[in-house]
Amino acid sequence: MQILIIPDSFKESLTATEVARALYMGVHKVLPEAVINQIPFSDGGEGALEVLKKQAQGVLVSCQTENALGEKINAPYFLFEDQKSAWIELSQASGLAQIAPEKRDALNASTYGTGLQIKDAIARGCNTITLGLGGSATTDGGAGLFEALGGVLLDHKGAYLERGGLALKNLSSIILPKGLDGIYWKVACDVDNPLLGPSGAASVYGPQKGASASDVVQLDRALSQFATVIHHHFGRQITTLEGGGAAGGTAAGMYGFFNATLQSGFSLLSEMIGLEKQIKQSDLIITAEGKMDGQSLQGKLTGSVAHLGKKHNIPVVGIAGALEGPMDAFFNAGFAGVFSIQNGPLSLKDSMENAEILLSNTAANLIKFYISKP
Repeated sequence: MQILIIPDSFKESLTATEVARALYMGVHKVLPEAVINQIPFSDGGEGALEVLKKQAQGVLVSCQTENALGEKINAPYFLFEDQKSAWIELSQASGLAQIAPEKRDALNASTYGTGLQIKDAIARGCNTITLGLGGSATTDGGAGLFEALGGVLLDHKGAYLERGGLALKNLSSIILPKGLDGIYWKVACDVDNPLLGPSGAASVYGPQKGASASDVVQLDRALSQFATVIHHHFGRQITTLEGGGAAGGTAAGMYGFFNATLQSGFSLLSEMIGLEKQIKQSDLIITAEGKMDGQSLQGKLTGSVAHLGKKHNIPVVGIAGALEGPMDAFFNAGFAGVFSIQNGPLSLKDSMENAEILLSNTAANLIKFYISKP
């Protein structure tokens, strides 16, 4: 029996590699003779570098940059073997994981550090940049990234804008950076949220980045001004762009500034490693993420794995720290079953601290049930 384990990370609890190992231990305990293949994966955001490091041809390189609050750090990106292409994971420099919860500042956080990484890759000779979104601490529409590459953002008096999403309310004009005409930009994006409104960058993702209700309103207005100026300068409408709200509007900004192509991060990564071939060779697939809900079925890792399993008539089981229905939606999407790791009343803190053993036990119980079927 061949079993494929292909999980995402459990945010702020376990990496995708740790989740895969825990699931492996549970499965192996019940079926020690099974061929169990582990592919810790990502939907193109956090964790993509680990996937590429293990599955693609190339190397991780590190450069000096800064986090979303401007503090100096070193962060990695993936340089492909051809030396002409790089995958930049936005969360490595501009992510929530780089900032303590009590220091998060949604109004002033900037993607400048991610821009420094891109600048380093271009200096090494790269002419194709793939930017993986997810896990950002920012809501600046990619403005900081643009400035790090030499772009200029000015207010109505001709003064440089300060960094951060709030400052975009004063944006009046834009000057493009020089020397980037030959760059091909791809954005790995697996959400469909627009830039503005109740489903937009500020409203949906702002609170987890430290934004209050008042901050959300201010950021949404600032991004609206940003969109207006982008349209005026480049003729690109970013308010209706599907997925434009990803990473605090960075997806919209990349399209607006550079006419970047937005693509499914899961699809990009899966093509690079031949994932579909490995799925076709499996008898059972186990996927997992910290929380499975409606968004999981809208291009995220677990839903995308279920889709491929359904395509090839391979059963896919989902395991999560928390489940949010309706359950019929999961089954219609291709899941044979979905399970929570909760084994009784548990606080979020307890669940996160014990996620490894809970995952392992859930996987073991799942396999016992699966092999007991007539």
